[in-house]
Amino acid sequence: MAEALVGLGVAANVLQFITAGYQLLDRIIEFQSKTKDAPAVFKEILIQLPLIIETCKKLSEDGHPHDTTTFLEVVRGCFDYVQYLDTLLSKMIPEDRDSRAARTWKAIGSVRLEKKIIECQNVLETYKTALILHLSRRGSATSRSQYNDPAHVLSSLRNTCYSYPSSQISLFIGQEDLLDKVDKTLLAPSNNSRRPNVAVLLGMGGQGKTALALEFCRRVHSKAHFKSILWVDAASPATVAQSFENLADHLTKRQRPFKDLQACLEFVKGTIETWAAPWLVVFDNFDQPSKIPNIMRYVPNAWNGAVLVTSRHADSGALGTVFEMESMKEDESINLLLHRTHDPPTFQNVEGARPVVKSLGCLPLAIDQAGAYIRSRKISFSVFLDHFRNRRAKILQHTPDLWDYRRKMDDQQDETSVSVFTTWELSFQQVADDEEQRTSMGHFMTLLGFFHNLDIQEDMFKAYHRHSSPAPSWMEMLTTNNEWDSYNYQDAVVRLSQLSLLQHTRGGDHSACPISLHPLIRDWTQYRLQLADRRAYTTEAMSVLRAYITQNEAEVKKWTLQTTREVLAHIDTCVENYTRFCPTQVHAPSEELRDCLIRFGLFYTQYGRYQNGEDLLKRVLAKDIMCFGSNHVKTYETNLYITDVYIGLGRYRDVEELLQEILPRVEELSTTTRGRVFYNLGKASFKQGQYQKALDYYRSALQNQETFLPLGHPELLNTYEAMAQVYRNEGHNDHAIALYSKTLDSYRELHGENHPDIFSTMNNLGNCYRNLAKFDEADNIYQMALRGNEKHLGPDHPNTLNNTVNLAINHMYRYQHKEAEELFAAALAIYEIRLGLNHPETLRANMNLASLYLSQGHYEEACTSLNQVLEGRLKKLGVNSDYTLYAIERLLSALWLGGRIGEADDLAIRMLELQKEDAESANPHTDAEVAMLKRDSPYTAVEIIFGRTLKLRYANLAWTHNDITDLNRSLALVYLAQNRAQEAENILSRVFEAYQTRCGPRHRLTLTAKQELCDIREKGAIALSSETNVSSRQPA
Repeated sequence: MAEALVGLGVAANVLQFITAGYQLLDRIIEFQSKTKDAPAVFKEILIQLPLIIETCKKLSEDGHPHDTTTFLEVVRGCFDYVQYLDTLLSKMIPEDRDSRAARTWKAIGSVRLEKKIIECQNVLETYKTALILHLSRRGSATSRSQYNDPAHVLSSLRNTCYSYPSSQISLFIGQEDLLDKVDKTLLAPSNNSRRPNVAVLLGMGGQGKTALALEFCRRVHSKAHFKSILWVDAASPATVAQSFENLADHLTKRQRPFKDLQACLEFVKGTIETWAAPWLVVFDNFDQPSKIPNIMRYVPNAWNGAVLVTSRHADSGALGTVFEMESMKEDESINLLLHRTHDPPTFQNVEGARPVVKSLGCLPLAIDQAGAYIRSRKISFSVFLDHFRNRRAKILQHTPDLWDYRRKMDDQQDETSVSVFTTWELSFQQVADDEEQRTSMGHFMTLLGFFHNLDIQEDMFKAYHRHSSPAPSWMEMLTTNNEWDSYNYQDAVVRLSQLSLLQHTRGGDHSACPISLHPLIRDWTQYRLQLADRRAYTTEAMSVLRAYITQNEAEVKKWTLQTTREVLAHIDTCVENYTRFCPTQVHAPSEELRDCLIRFGLFYTQYGRYQNGEDLLKRVLAKDIMCFGSNHVKTYETNLYITDVYIGLGRYRDVEELLQEILPRVEELSTTTRGRVFYNLGKASFKQGQYQKALDYYRSALQNQETFLPLGHPELLNTYEAMAQVYRNEGHNDHAIALYSKTLDSYRELHGENHPDIFSTMNNLGNCYRNLAKFDEADNIYQMALRGNEKHLGPDHPNTLNNTVNLAINHMYRYQHKEAEELFAAALAIYEIRLGLNHPETLRANMNLASLYLSQGHYEEACTSLNQVLEGRLKKLGVNSDYTLYAIERLLSALWLGGRIGEADDLAIRMLELQKEDAESANPHTDAEVAMLKRDSPYTAVEIIFGRTLKLRYANLAWTHNDITDLNRSLALVYLAQNRAQEAENILSRVFEAYQTRCGPRHRLTLTAKQELCDIREKGAIALSSETNVSSRQPA
């Protein structure tokens, strides 16, 4: 009865999975039919999933799977992952009812979800392998019959010696490619009749070298490739001697005394040589070549053998073909952890294990230790991660009583359990023979552990040496006659690399020897220290990085994107270490830490990491107030640095509030700081549309800067460029172009052709040409600037995003709607993640995307976006800002053109009332507007807002510009609704003339405008059409 119930459970689960599987296949086919750019992984799933379904069918129909419990777990796992894939697919397939915006977001989202789909496909591949294994075991009984023949057994045992620790490392997972390479190397015909093939497995402690060697032994043993396998512990001369004594005992089947090691060695070698059969010698843990200089003398003098070496020391690579161990793949690491914790590979367990193996750097020994820790405490993966964060050192030193990883230490007779920390400590003890050299090398290695584990550059330490007076004593090993010596530096790096404590590669952007460490080795270097020492190393690492940034201050903007990201990663690590180890020590006697934190905060700000910059600078500010008081010059300077962050965050009123407190005492500040105060006030005013105020502040900044800076200095050029932006927004585009061009020439003379300041100026110059409706010229400039920004700053830097939005606007004006929509959506996605929904730059991108929808007649999507923009600008800038007015006008146009005229009128009346109530609005209505309100005509409020916006547009745009023609057309529609046909005709005449001037007499827009003008003359009305409503506002 029980068997029947089990069978019923198997059948039901298989049926459930098959049904879900076929449904998923149908949905994938549907997705591919609707999307041209479907991820390639779906093609693989379409091949893979039917095979899994068919295998499940065969096993279910057989009625007797090899292991019913395991088979059920696999089937349920397949079902879970198929369901998860179906959920992911639902987020990607465009539905008929989806809006255009929703389709765009799904297209962007599909790129983000592709990685998760690939992970699912990899897990399903593992399940497929397991199912095929179940299937293959059906007929395995017959294949075992030959082993029941006694003659066969006796024959296979004659003249063999299989002596390797088969009980160790009970589970081996992954590294199949590496095993295959070792197999081909050792089994290939030897090129030297007197020398066997030799393969060397090289890697740091904990990577699984011994495990891989053991697995290789098991496989070649089962296939009888070698008649003898001799395992030698090569950790020291003593362990080698002990290994050969054990081999002699194994060969004689009894203990046999030998005069000395040489006699024992000759007996073992001679016995193997007389058999004339293939042999394999494994030298495990050959980590100290200097102590066993002639390891090959322990090898039999026979042509038909092979040698496999495992080592952490690079010098062992001279013995033969080197295979460097790599980290396990993520899926392999998860599989290992689940086996160690005895958890089935369900969807929930796999996803829970994923962050665990990532935190362990996919290091096999560390994963085994984590599995033992989890199993012994019966905790979940999520709870383990909490333990790992809070007691990492304890976990990485943890070994259970029954432990696969054991070895003899020095000359001890008994084996000791080994952890990852133990293996690295053994390597660390070999850094140098001389005590003074060992101390210096140890300091260097430890200091490396306080940076990010990748891309640690020589130039960092070179700059630190140059800026230190005197240089630390440990750096003497890196110098010659007190001058930096790159050769000495490389010698130190190579020595540590030989011990597999770090890796180094050929230099790219830098001089030489970029260094990387495994993340757990970095942890080990920290946790082997007392807390006071960790604080000292944290401070020194921060000083190294500060020296590097300071030395390259003039060149920072010329750094490649890769270099910038490397430095940001090191800053992140230093800040994390500072938070953990010395949060109360901001002000050392030399204020070294204070200066480090300020420089790091400004570097974050420069590259758009505003929140990180604010957090860091506010820590400094809190200590400044505590140590110096609120009215000290140092406190003022820190507040000034914080306003740089606030400008990036769009908190312009906070900028004004902070700097207005400083203004009364501005003369007490240095000339440099005074200029920066005025510059930031000008920036905040400009961003709020207060152009004259901004210009006054910029002139004050310029007055201070010109007293101490030479002509052509970058700070002066930045101020000139900021003033040009004001001129552009005031409509003085020709003046702005002249100033931008002059600034651009100065930047090129200063930096050459490839510098972010040049690309920023080009982007602003393009805006001027766009204002003048010279869209082709603007396009060329934008494209060149964007290529430079993407290369030097990356796609998510604020300058690049601003450039992207400007190019998208220009595409819109050139009626390249598809290209414009793609750029808008891409920039908006990054803005929302990096800056939030209500940041001014996010609102600007969203408003222009809405204008694009409006130009295409997608009024609902336009209204949705514009409502968000208006709400955000009302909060950020207030109702009387020009930028808020642009948002109101755009939303009114969308409502009006969408047939929601009553809603448009209500909104206009509400906005005018808000403007009247605003205390900052000294004169809310002009005389003309007051006269309009007295007329008591319908839609007067809409007319007033359109009129105000049109006045602003005429002030700073060419009369043929799209923004003006679109707004004139919207105003004409209002006049028609008020029965003012003649005034509507006058406006449409200007629209027709503008299109004819800009596009030519035969252009479709000109012809459409001409037809509308004829309609109004003949019928007193026009048909609503989005053809000429190319609405594309760009609030500067």
